[in-house]
Amino acid sequence: MISLLIQLVLFVVTLALLLAALTVSRSAVDAADYQTFEARSAVSLQLLFAGNVLVIVEFLIGIPLLGAVLAVAAILWSVSWLPKSRRQFDVVVTSAFDASAEAVAAVMFDVSQQPRWQESIVATSLETPGLLRVGSVIRQTVRIQGHDIVARLVVAELVPYERLVLRLAFPDGRELRDEMEVQPQGTGAVAKYAGHHELSRLNAILTGWRLPAVRERFAKRRLSNLERLRDLVHPAPLARRA
Repeated sequence: MISLLIQLVLFVVTLALLLAALTVSRSAVDAADYQTFEARSAVSLQLLFAGNVLVIVEFLIGIPLLGAVLAVAAILWSVSWLPKSRRQFDVVVTSAFDASAEAVAAVMFDVSQQPRWQESIVATSLETPGLLRVGSVIRQTVRIQGHDIVARLVVAELVPYERLVLRLAFPDGRELRDEMEVQPQGTGAVAKYAGHHELSRLNAILTGWRLPAVRERFAKRRLSNLERLRDLVHPAPLARRA
């Protein structure tokens, strides 16, 4: 009787945690800035993780053998995601342009042009005065699940007409990087558009199994962005557009 009562309490608490995780996750999308979005997403993951732990505890009480198997599997899975190298991944795409490297870079590195070729960006502005340089802060309005969120990226590296690296840092030490590079190739140029991403430990534990699909989706999006960039660098004639 006591065992059933404990299981019932655990079930109610688990359900409450999962509902709270869903609520916080939805509120994250409504955040005004990217840091708040990340903070709320982290809380949502913590609640979801706690709910999953209680599910295993319920099995340990009700079906000890199955619960023990699930507990061991969960511990091994969680430990496997502790190394930072496991939680980091890069997405790199390239595309050839029938235009000079300078012409491609002039558009690709122009902050004001980002909303025209990067699908998720709605608006951009340079918050620091003067020309773009290392240390400049770029304010981006990014559309996530239909909501606009403000992110501030710092120029980590800039080689005029060759390379631009933007960095977004998080309080837990993680970072997101956008790397854009243009190199001459014959009479044209090759543009590289890369991204460095890193999952938090909880995010990796709960969603790490989706990494291959995430990489593929990011790669497709970046290739699509390079095609938009191509239209800006050498737009099609009006007759062909029609």
